[in-house]
Amino acid sequence: MSDVLLKRREREIVNAVEIVARKSCNEILEKEKKKAEAESQNQGEKDGLVGIAVSYDMGWQKRGKGHNSLTGHGMAMGLVTGKVLSYATRCKSCRVCDSSKRSGKAAKSHDCRKNHSGSSKSMERDVACELWRNAPKVGVKFSTYVGDDDSTTLADIHAKVPYDVQKWSDTVHTKRSLTSRLYNLKERIQAAKLYPNCSVLSQEVISYFAKCFSYAISQNAGNPDALKASLNCIVPHAFGDHQSCDISWCGYKKSPLTYKHTDLPHGKDLLGEPLKNTLTSLFSEYATDIVVNKLSPCANSQRNESINSTIATKNPKTKYYGGSESSDFRTACGVAQRNVGYSYVSRVLDALNIEPGYFCKLNAAVMDKKLLNDRNRKSTKIFKYRRNQLHNQKTSQTLRKEAKEGKPTKHQLD
Repeated sequence: MSDVLLKRREREIVNAVEIVARKSCNEILEKEKKKAEAESQNQGEKDGLVGIAVSYDMGWQKRGKGHNSLTGHGMAMGLVTGKVLSYATRCKSCRVCDSSKRSGKAAKSHDCRKNHSGSSKSMERDVACELWRNAPKVGVKFSTYVGDDDSTTLADIHAKVPYDVQKWSDTVHTKRSLTSRLYNLKERIQAAKLYPNCSVLSQEVISYFAKCFSYAISQNAGNPDALKASLNCIVPHAFGDHQSCDISWCGYKKSPLTYKHTDLPHGKDLLGEPLKNTLTSLFSEYATDIVVNKLSPCANSQRNESINSTIATKNPKTKYYGGSESSDFRTACGVAQRNVGYSYVSRVLDALNIEPGYFCKLNAAVMDKKLLNDRNRKSTKIFKYRRNQLHNQKTSQTLRKEAKEGKPTKHQLD
């Protein structure tokens, strides 16, 4: 099949795919709406809209940060179903329009998808405002959203959306931010040779603090006061001060004579008052009332990262499809697959008045079953324990090899 014929066939089904994707979003939105109404979370709403909690994130079809990408997509996903409730795409280029502009001739009739003229970074807040403003049209409002701590997106939502929106912090992004700050602290200590008589802030120690941070959030979900107390105990606990520790998780209070740290070097307490003070100051920034209230719901936007991976299989970042409607078409395929499974192919064929074949339906059922089994397997405790075990083994092997090889050569410019 030639490229021209393939493109022609793609343009025949692009509208049907987008219709299937939009219908699937409306179906999932109704489920989220009924769930919210059943939980009686919307009593006393003056505007008559049903408040729904969603996670939101932007994806770009380019490697790295994506801040110079010509295309992007943003999605609001329900926290109950984990599926797409609403989405929108942005495109900064159209090959037909660009070609007509260069030649000075009128552009031929085409499906132009160019709808953004600002920077690639501004796509995120632009799409967010569109999704939040469109929600009341179907009787709902995205009253709470989970996402990274992008202040510009939140500021635009508060300025342009006609109802109040509450922000919850993404625990995964917050943990990643904490880990990055700890590694930056490690580099500063090594560069300036600070804290000579203190314990080394090694990769093992940093992983320990990140693990404790995650445990504190998950064990105190929905309890801001308990979360704040737990976060304030992480550093003292590592340095052997267990006065404020809770007996439910502190092994020292259960067995003071035989207790050893599980994840710290040699199972011993960390040493050094200057290092302790620096780490305490760092963790105190995450234990303020404002931050704790955003972290206590223990929510994340990993479902958005998951669908970005699904879309990347159909709209790979090594290829460019943003010059035509192909990028939007591939994004719609990812949304439909997420919401209804691989049977979205049969739905598209039905929309085109084509009867899905036996093997088409059979393949969709097999793929859906395989995906479900894989998801169940990865959610088990045994799988997670083994995954963590393998990660620790690889990390320790890497550290041993780097220690034997010595410090890498630093190239200096003359």
